[in-house]
Parts: sequence; structure tokens; C-alpha cells
Amino acid sequence: MPWNDQSGGPPRSGGQGPWGSGPRRPWGQQQPPRQPPPPQGPDLDDLLRQWRERMFGGGAGGSGGAGRGGRRGLQWPLIAGLLVIGWLATGIYTVDEGEQAVITRVGDYNRSTGPGIHFHLPAPIESRQVVNVTGQRTAEIGFESPRANVVNDNPEESLMITGDRNIAEIHFRIVYNVKDVSAFVFNVRDPDEAVRQVAESAMREVIGRRQLEPIITTERGQVEEGVEALMQTTLDEYQSGVQVLQVQLLRAAAPSAVIEAFNDVVNAGQDAETLINNANRDTARIVNEAQAYRERVVREAAGEAERFIAVHTEYRSAPQVTRDRLYLETMERVYQRGNLIILDQRGGAVPYLPLDGMIRRNAPAAAQPGAGQ
Repeated sequence: MPWNDQSGGPPRSGGQGPWGSGPRRPWGQQQPPRQPPPPQGPDLDDLLRQWRERMFGGGAGGSGGAGRGGRRGLQWPLIAGLLVIGWLATGIYTVDEGEQAVITRVGDYNRSTGPGIHFHLPAPIESRQVVNVTGQRTAEIGFESPRANVVNDNPEESLMITGDRNIAEIHFRIVYNVKDVSAFVFNVRDPDEAVRQVAESAMREVIGRRQLEPIITTERGQVEEGVEALMQTTLDEYQSGVQVLQVQLLRAAAPSAVIEAFNDVVNAGQDAETLINNANRDTARIVNEAQAYRERVVREAAGEAERFIAVHTEYRSAPQVTRDRLYLETMERVYQRGNLIILDQRGGAVPYLPLDGMIRRNAPAAAQPGAGQ
């Protein structure tokens, strides 16, 4: 403008005024110098461009472009090789002692491998599933143990009906492991849950065949053996690959709500059994005494019969002597305790003999030996 450029010529380089001292304001004031811009960090676009050039080469044409193109031709195979090696490395796996790995190829069972370092084709061609086959697994039925020494009853699982239509509260534990890893993985969707369901079903069937009192007293071992055999048969039919090792019957009793009434019934049964045992004992004693009496009477009768036969034999040989002997023996038994004196007419006794005095003297004499004894 006229007040800024009075030279009339072309504008001067550097934006100076007509007198060469720089641009001026309309009233002759000089413009203050500009401050230099503050330093800035690296631009993000420049960083991305530099990274692309280093990885894939950048620019086209010229010797520089040719050089970068050659570097790009060397890096693509290297990157592809690293990716392939990393992909193949995902197929390397290890199996610990006591474990087995199941290898599937495109979802279908292919093989099983034991402990050691192995290789399978990387995903998605082949995949693996490692299973512990020797470790013991447990399933607790009828109760829950949130922590040690704490047992919470689960009525939906523990209450079972016995053969005599009573209700029993059953807590038990199943110990099992894997005997066929391929069947364990493929034939049953959830093997552990299948074991729980089969165990509960088997226990209900065994309990339903027995009475309550033997279950909680004398037949606990038979119940465990029956459940174990029935479980193994059912799991084998399912081809589950499970081996039942042990069934532990932890609790077998009447439900807590009726335990007092049940105890009264048990006590009454025990009292009845005690009375029956006492009656059987008295019966046995009476029978033994009767048998002893019978044997004694039979022996006495046999002895009397033999004695009679012997006397009859003697009587036949000497009838008069035998009659006198029998007479005397009979009279002796009859008058053994009598205070009498018997005189035989054939004896010729003297009638003036003081028999009464003799009797009175003999009576104290007979009493003294008895008193001394």
C-alpha cells in the first residue's frame, strides 16, 4: 500500500520497507520480531511411515527405491517362515506321569498318547485333551462339606426308602478313576456327573431291597459291596471308561426329625429280644431237667426190672427161702422207723423179759450218737 511501500517498484525480498529496514507500520512504527516456534516431538505419521519402510520397504524409482525393493523381497519369506514355525510349535505338548492325551483330528478321535513329549498337527487340524487316568476321583452323595469337619445334609439325595417302607438318611462317598481314556472323553458328555447319578440310583436300589435296622447295624458292608457291583455294571453298559474303586457308607440312620421315635422303637425291639432270650433260656433249662428226670426214672425202672428178674430166678430155684427173705426185707423196710418189738411165735421168747425198760434205755443211747454227730 502507499503508506507501506513508497518505492513504486516491485516488492523487495524479505518483506522490507522502501528504505530497506523491514516492513513498517503505516505510521512508521517497526514490526516486532517474531519468536521462534517451540521444539516439538516426532510426528506420529513420520513414525508410522518409517516403520512401514523398515518392514516392507518404501519409495519407488531411483537407486534408493531399488535398494528398498530388494530388502522387501528378503523379509517376506523370513516373516512367513517365522509364522509357520510358530504355528507348528503349537503342536508340541508334554504329558505328565499318570496322564494320557486324547488326540482328535478334525473333531474325530485319532489316537491316545502316554507320558512324555509329543507332537500333533497344529490347530485346527488336530487338537488334544489331557486326562489324569491314575489319580483317584471322589464323589460325595447325600451331603456337602464346605470346609473340614462341617457336614451339611442334602435331603434331596440322602433320604431313601427301605424295603420295610421306612426312611433312611444315607451319606456315602464314591472313589473311582479312569480305565479307558477314549471312552471317558467321548462316550459320556459329563462323566463325573454321570458317576454321581449312577451312584445315587444304585444306592437307592440296594437300600430299597433291605430293611432299615440291618442297614444301620449289621449289613453296612454288604450294602457297600452291592452298590459297587451295581455301579460298575451300569457304567460298563454306558461304556464310560470309569473304574469304581470303593464305596464308603459314611452314615446310615433314621432322619433327624424322627430319630427319637426310631430310637424308642429300637429300644423296644431290644427289650423284646431280651425277653425272648430269657424265655428261651428258661425253656432250655426246664427241658434239660425233664430229660435228666426221664433218664433217671428209666434207669431206676431198668434196675428194678433187672432186680425182679434176679429175684424171680432165685425164687424158682428155692421158693421158700426166697419168700422168707422177701418177707423179712419187706418188714424191715416197713418197721425201720417204728418203735416196735416183734416176736416171732417160733422164736420162743420169755414173756417176763423187761422189754419196756430195754426200750427206754436204748432210746437215749440211740439219741447220743446222733447228738454227737
